[in-house]
Amino acid sequence: MKCVKCTGTLRRIPIDDIEVDRCDTCSGLWFDAGELRRVLGTKSIDRLRSKPAPARGEAPAVAPDARRGSCPRCKGAGLLVQIAQWDHDIHVDTCAVCGGQWLDAGELELLRGEGTLFGSLLERVRRLVS
Repeated sequence: MKCVKCTGTLRRIPIDDIEVDRCDTCSGLWFDAGELRRVLGTKSIDRLRSKPAPARGEAPAVAPDARRGSCPRCKGAGLLVQIAQWDHDIHVDTCAVCGGQWLDAGELELLRGEGTLFGSLLERVRRLVS
């Protein structure tokens, strides 16, 4: 499958009994319907972690959230809609037809509270308050 956000190719990465598709260029992740929730519940996401960020001056001209894409599973029949996560500062691109979901590089780690020192601290505070 072709990447939703760049010219890369999505490659299957097994994690537990789930196969997630990761772009070999931008490290974005495609989850078929229901897979993201299952992956968030796994103990380790090491195989899905983003590649290191590009060196200074190599950043993409367009931020990943600004790029629009079509669903790779529906072959373009479903346009991806950004769904804001109220408890995280990210947008999950979601297909309105099949329910598949796209995360840009690094967003899976942020959803799990592992992305940054601030993200980890914020996640701990959320757990204490709830």
